[in-house]
Amino acid sequence: MRRDNEVRLETAIHALKADEPDASQMAAASRRLADRLGVIPMEGPAVDVIRSCDDVQQLFVSYRAGATTEKRSLVIEAHLRDCGACRNLYQTGAATKVVDWFTPKPERANWWRPQAMAWGLAACLAALTISLFVYRAYWQVPPGVRAEVKSINGPAYLITNSGDDRLVSPGDALNEGDLLRTGGDAHAFVKLSDGSTVEVNQRSEFGVSARGRNMTIALDNGAVIVQAAKRTSGNLFVTTPDCRVAVTGTVFSVSSGIKGSRVAVVEGMVHVQHAGVESVIHAGDQVATTDNLSPVPVEQQIGWSADRDKYLVLLAQFAALRNRLDQIPFPEPRYTSDLLQRVPLDTLFYVSIPNLGEFLSQTNGIFHDQLQTSPALQQWWSHGSERSTAELDSLVEKIHGMSQYLGNEVVIVAESSLAKPDAAIIADVTRTGLADFLKTQLTNVDSSHSLVVVEQNDLSSLAMDPRPDREEFALVREHEVVFSNSIPTLKRINAQLNAGASGFDKGAFGQQIAAAYGRGAGIILAADLHDIMGANFIHFHDAHAARVVEDNSGLSDMRYLIAEHRETHGQPENHLNLQFAAARRGVASWLAAPASIGSLDFVTPNAAFAVAFLSKDPKAIVEDILNMATATSEMAAKDFNKTEDKLGINLRDDLAANLGGDASISLDGPVLPTPSWKAVVEVHDPEQLEKTLEQLTQAIRNQPEAKGHGVSIDWKDSGSQRYYAVRDLATDAEVMDYTFADGYMIVGPNRAILMEALHVHTVGDSLARSASFKALLPKDENENYSAIAYQNLSPVLNPLLSQVKGDAAAAVQELAADARPTVVCAWGQENRIEVSSNSRLFGFDFLTLGSLLNGTRKTHKT
Repeated sequence: MRRDNEVRLETAIHALKADEPDASQMAAASRRLADRLGVIPMEGPAVDVIRSCDDVQQLFVSYRAGATTEKRSLVIEAHLRDCGACRNLYQTGAATKVVDWFTPKPERANWWRPQAMAWGLAACLAALTISLFVYRAYWQVPPGVRAEVKSINGPAYLITNSGDDRLVSPGDALNEGDLLRTGGDAHAFVKLSDGSTVEVNQRSEFGVSARGRNMTIALDNGAVIVQAAKRTSGNLFVTTPDCRVAVTGTVFSVSSGIKGSRVAVVEGMVHVQHAGVESVIHAGDQVATTDNLSPVPVEQQIGWSADRDKYLVLLAQFAALRNRLDQIPFPEPRYTSDLLQRVPLDTLFYVSIPNLGEFLSQTNGIFHDQLQTSPALQQWWSHGSERSTAELDSLVEKIHGMSQYLGNEVVIVAESSLAKPDAAIIADVTRTGLADFLKTQLTNVDSSHSLVVVEQNDLSSLAMDPRPDREEFALVREHEVVFSNSIPTLKRINAQLNAGASGFDKGAFGQQIAAAYGRGAGIILAADLHDIMGANFIHFHDAHAARVVEDNSGLSDMRYLIAEHRETHGQPENHLNLQFAAARRGVASWLAAPASIGSLDFVTPNAAFAVAFLSKDPKAIVEDILNMATATSEMAAKDFNKTEDKLGINLRDDLAANLGGDASISLDGPVLPTPSWKAVVEVHDPEQLEKTLEQLTQAIRNQPEAKGHGVSIDWKDSGSQRYYAVRDLATDAEVMDYTFADGYMIVGPNRAILMEALHVHTVGDSLARSASFKALLPKDENENYSAIAYQNLSPVLNPLLSQVKGDAAAAVQELAADARPTVVCAWGQENRIEVSSNSRLFGFDFLTLGSLLNGTRKTHKT
């Protein structure tokens, strides 16, 4: 049926193309056009009928000379109003389209700098290289068979593109576009070309496709159990009409029916995307795409499998392991600190973390205990991991051993009184023997670093800084231990600890940290930004210019940064407070007060990434930028005025003054092959802004240096909405599209993105109004925010797996699995900016992120 419809459609298209009106139809059309134009119709058949843009362009010379008839002139003028390409050719004086095969050589001018052109060429080459890589890596269809039928029990059919539909036999291949359909009481095993196996239930239909390093199982209906192979690059996806499952190296089931889809995990974890929501599910868990599908035991979902017994045993072991791990308590919040009052008085940087030794040891112990007593887990571990756990065991054992000598927190400090500030780690010592433990267990960190254990009596005999890049020092005292790679730092902190309380907790900075402890401390990061900048922690090549910019920007008023992370009942809570000594000004004041953010109403709930914010008047922002530029360079103002003279517009009054302070940018659609980005900006006067943009592009084209380069703006009405297209004159390629609606300018790579944004705004089905988005917002007293950052990054992170290997690939995989949708909110007050989120650093935990960075470094070294 599908092929018959395609044949009929193709026949109809050819018939329409071949259909040409006869003379009577042409005459009737001519009379109707003449009536509308109010002219006398031409009698007789048309001579030299204008059929295309080429015909119009051939008449430009005679039209300029006034030699065309009145009727033909009217036709040409009507065409020029509708066709931007012909209008541009006519305005530039060209008679016909002529391809210039010579490279343009624009004359040098101050306005066009060679450095800028070189950077532009480099950017173009980089973009071309990346595009080619992305195409080959993710989009290019690789050759070869996609899958092979290993066994079949019952009737099954192979539906091919060539129309050679037939019964399936073991050994048959599935190519790109083929479908495998099982009949009643049928059961099949299929092996994919990447090594994965698919167990197929009765009355199921699916196909297998490949793009670059990724493979996709498209399940139209029915049920499958997938044993995904371990991959060094790319991912295996399973798609149904209403969800997508992304995996690598795990066992799971997917079923698709009339009411929706259900995904259940037997081993490992998968991430399921449906209705704009990303769900991460682990062994024993399941997710359904609709509330109409009630949960059923995973055992029941895989009951039809031939390997049911093996899966049931593995499920039971994973469930037991997970339950035991859930019983391990995370370190309790700390409400006081003995170390806070003993750190140096001039401490400018302070970090407090809990003692995690016991937590890590219990986690590792439970895993090994479960592994040793479960043959199913042993088989899973030996099959899924090529590395021994000896290194992990050794590291956890050493951390746990050292933690037994320490108190309940570890503090990192940096002070200001040294010419070259260095950080130190301080912890309370609760029992004797730490020095001997460090000497026997941790003195040889690796071949390039070593740990030197010293006592107080040894400090005076040590050289000031021997091999500071290769040696770490541990000063073991009776009640404290201090780690640093700087002997002067050790000596200063040792003297302070001998003196007792420093009074740091009584000062303004210390009181801010003490208040954070009072709220319950998990992790605290605090910095005295005013004194850090005053102590020249950051060195500039031009200190005077940097200070002028700092003063004009308002950043010199920054006082304290207090960042807190805690977990309550297993739920994370993050809060950041950036305080200023006075009312925010300059750059610091660009973030406006909390209010409704209307630009978010143009973003769909399926967006992968969105940032929306409220700023102060854009014209005032331009003024701030000019003030900072002119404060450091007298030529800046002159160059700015020259630029405005060349463009013929006032950037502050004609451009910035027409913009509002409500804006958003989002990745709202497919990432590959072309990112579906979208920008929405509040506009006060759309008509004046459009006029300014037209004038700006025209001014650029008129520059002598341009010589045919630049962009043009064309428009076209669709119903009551006008859409504008920005085109590159050199290639005639469409750069982007934009339109205006309800006081906003919507910009995107194509008109389809704009139409979708308008539809979402009209029907009210936007990200800001979705229940899942609102559920992510932090619980606080705010009704609105000044800025919101939302992410659902799994679709972006998964392609990274094809670019890295080894430890880095595993780290990216963990990041993608934990990258559940999260929101970070910020709000500006008179003298502070606060940020809050209930996520783990946008879904990333610190340990996994560290593994990623470490793996990336190893990859670069190799």
